[in-house]
Amino acid sequence: MPTGNIERRKLLKLIGAGATSVALAGCQGAQQTETTDGSSGSDSTATEQTSDGGSGGSGGNDFHFIAGQVFGTLDPAEQVDYTQGLAAQNLYDELITVDAETLQPTAHIAESWDTEDEGQTWVFTIRDDVTFSDGTPLTADDVAYSLTRMLELQRGYSSFWLDYLDPSNITVRDERTVAFEFNQAYGPALATFVQFYIVNSAVVQENETDGDYGNAYLQSNSAGSGAYVLDNWEQGNSIEASAYEDYWKGWSEDSFDTFRSTVITEESTIKTTMQQGEGDMTDQYMGTQAYAEMDSYDNVRVPEVPQLQLFHFPLNCRKAPTDDINVRKAIAYAFDYDSAVNDIIGGGGIAAGPVPREMAGHNDDLAPMEQDLDKAKEFLDKADYSVDEINEIGLEHVVVAGTELQRQMGLLNQAGLNELGIDLEINPLQWARLTDRATSAESTAHMTNIFHTAKMPSPDSHTYLMYHPSSFGSYISQSWYSTDEIAATLEEARKSTDLQSRLEKYEEAQALIVEGMPSVYIANPPYRIGINENVEGWQYRGVMSFDWDVHSMTRSGEGRAE
Repeated sequence: MPTGNIERRKLLKLIGAGATSVALAGCQGAQQTETTDGSSGSDSTATEQTSDGGSGGSGGNDFHFIAGQVFGTLDPAEQVDYTQGLAAQNLYDELITVDAETLQPTAHIAESWDTEDEGQTWVFTIRDDVTFSDGTPLTADDVAYSLTRMLELQRGYSSFWLDYLDPSNITVRDERTVAFEFNQAYGPALATFVQFYIVNSAVVQENETDGDYGNAYLQSNSAGSGAYVLDNWEQGNSIEASAYEDYWKGWSEDSFDTFRSTVITEESTIKTTMQQGEGDMTDQYMGTQAYAEMDSYDNVRVPEVPQLQLFHFPLNCRKAPTDDINVRKAIAYAFDYDSAVNDIIGGGGIAAGPVPREMAGHNDDLAPMEQDLDKAKEFLDKADYSVDEINEIGLEHVVVAGTELQRQMGLLNQAGLNELGIDLEINPLQWARLTDRATSAESTAHMTNIFHTAKMPSPDSHTYLMYHPSSFGSYISQSWYSTDEIAATLEEARKSTDLQSRLEKYEEAQALIVEGMPSVYIANPPYRIGINENVEGWQYRGVMSFDWDVHSMTRSGEGRAE
């Protein structure tokens, strides 16, 4: 496959910037740029595209993204997975974004920022040239309302802030200035704001129903300042949006007039759609052979880059029999990691704990797992459940329906457990059903196939979001596992404003987590997607769904390459 490999140091920059995001020095001026010490910068020339407020693109130029899973919600305050992130990234604007070249947090809606009280208070200056799709200006009031809304709803990535920020400590100082006074110094604060999308406060408040903060309204309407405005959403099938003419970044002649995403779960249909020139881009979650085949098409290219991602089976630690650590260890040692990485994924490396091995803050003392059936049997002999009791209870392994890689991973797990005499039910589910079940320990399966991509430029997303009790109830945290020591260590990491101290705490937490074997840590896969040859401007951006910012891409030639 053709490659566009990102050097390891570039990947480390992504996390280094997030990890050092507490800036204790002031940051002022229109020409500042984000640096590794957390100092901020505005980007008054945020794009090379024209900013004359002209029409969005030309020639009926349509961007078609093929998604392998449904959009569970269009409310940006609830988004947690890649299709929801895709919608948020194109319908709304985030406070802080990730620079495509440096992979560091950089200015976006916030053009500059400063800290006060030794890193406890963050003060953001908002751009003065951003309007919502109804033409009204985006102000500090909208920023304050949007974060208050997330804290009150307690959904999506609200766990980034729930334990550290009270809505009463969000203050609008003037039309362009908003301050967030945390209850302590909060190390990864800046990194977290890449997942904070801003809504039109007036529109959302006008459409609140029974105190829902406009959630029902936002399932069929957008209220953002993003490059595209929602036209239609058929849950489970498709989303359609049109360019917002006055988008603050402007448009070029070759920008896309419309953006749509169609849900197609069968890999054969996805490949055919791309081969026939009916799709512009795929997701990254298909089997290796699908990408190899698409790469052979004259009209499709398949970039391959290392990425900050974990593929694993979270083991439900609150449900029998995986509530027994020895059962969990037996399952982990029975798995064939080499076949998973080399034959099914077709590249990358075997994972060593929850944090991707390329990520700064990974605990390098942790070793990748290897299949060892003798060890698996030893742990099974120590378990409180016999093989007969395990089979009587039944083990359920949920895989995402319709993708060959997911099916093969389930079969590989099944084969390993059969060597121990353990039966395994493989249950294919649509993504929406999977995430619904993840909201409680009782309904979560014993194990589930999960790809977990970095949600922010910090190892926090692969530790705190997975194993702190405040994060439970999401597909990310399906192990339902923590201890008082793990929780305290992760809280100490978040308190630290010193980079090295914070990374050491994350490393300490990883060692504690792995001791409990709450997951089968399988792989850190490479990033691959299919792209039509007539799409230009795509760049890997490190954080989930940021790669699919349609405004940053353009069409070359006449329509899609066929």
